Amino acid sequence: MSNAPTWTKETPYSYAVEQGRCRVELQYEEDGLRSGWAVYAGENLIRRCAELIQARVVAMAVVAGREP
Repeated sequence: MSNAPTWTKETPYSYAVEQGRCRVELQYEEDGLRSGWAVYAGENLIRRCAELIQARVVAMAVVAGREP
């Protein structure tokens, strides 16, 4: 069994990545000029990112056990 991260597209504005027991969610949040992607581990906001690719990098670091 592989322990590779698994990505899920839940909606066009919501993604999740899981690896082992860790799950991280990415959600697009509209806020005018400050709109962007928020990275959550459970209820905790990890970071806000302007671009989806930045949010994916942060999420991968979290599920890999590294601080973003």
